[in-house]
Amino acid sequence: MDSGTQNQISLGIESNYGQAVVPALSLPINASDGINVRQEVVGVESIKGTNPKNKAMFLGKQSFEGGYEVGVYPQTIGLLLKSAFGTDTPSTIEAGAVYKHTFSESATKLGLTIEQQIGTITKRFAGWIPNKLKFSAKVGGMVTCAATGLAKGQADATKISKTYETNRTFNWADIATLSIGGTDIKAKVDSFEFEYDNGVEMFYGLGSITPQDRFPKSSTIIGKIECFIDATTDDFIEDMIDGTQKEIIIDIQGDDIGSVSSTALKFTISKCSISKFETKLGFGYNALSIEFQASEDSTNGLIKTELTNTTASY
Repeated sequence: MDSGTQNQISLGIESNYGQAVVPALSLPINASDGINVRQEVVGVESIKGTNPKNKAMFLGKQSFEGGYEVGVYPQTIGLLLKSAFGTDTPSTIEAGAVYKHTFSESATKLGLTIEQQIGTITKRFAGWIPNKLKFSAKVGGMVTCAATGLAKGQADATKISKTYETNRTFNWADIATLSIGGTDIKAKVDSFEFEYDNGVEMFYGLGSITPQDRFPKSSTIIGKIECFIDATTDDFIEDMIDGTQKEIIIDIQGDDIGSVSSTALKFTISKCSISKFETKLGFGYNALSIEFQASEDSTNGLIKTELTNTTASY
């Protein structure tokens, strides 16, 4: 008996944008919306000297939008980062064993082929680019990434035999550093989240109801930190309220790999300003909620992202 709960999501990176590939890796996803097909139907009424009862119907734009929330796994997350940022510069940490990937923004974005099997329906969405990556973590939970994006096209497919990454996902206890302005405050933080939006949109053009290409608009980063109020957190809040921009670093260290290395994911958001802060009154600890926005830095751009794992290249 077929079951609607036997779902499988797999992905692979494309050599040529919009040309589907056979995915090589499956994703253990959290409850998510998935990718959906949206179809416009356009109606045009005409007047022929009588009541306007005539209506011509035709198909409008077709779009393929949506995404998934996943645990941040050391290998799989690199595929999402490569597609969202555009450029991966790998370097060798331990020959033949451990590599560091530095992801930076470029205008050209490679697509991912997403194979989405839901019940008995299997489709492959080609040219899917995540235009928003939202990373978050909370005490007691895993580090997650909510990736939403846009695809160029879709077609029916036969699902692959699922293969999942064998590494474990990063969790809150792996956060080695969460610093603002050089001061590590991870021991004061209950949760954090930030969203990178690369501004990618789809271009349609004449002659087709499906997208023909992608283009990036301005990228942005917004974020939020929930923390404990003490003298340390109060000091940097005062600086940021006064207009002093602070560098935020989130460094996550996982399991040992190679001889002297570990899986790792590090975000450096160089120039952050407070957009909102509030204190919450209750019977628990004195909580401070900080919302921030980032601006471009001459060295690291909007954000510098470094991933250490056993994958040589993406």
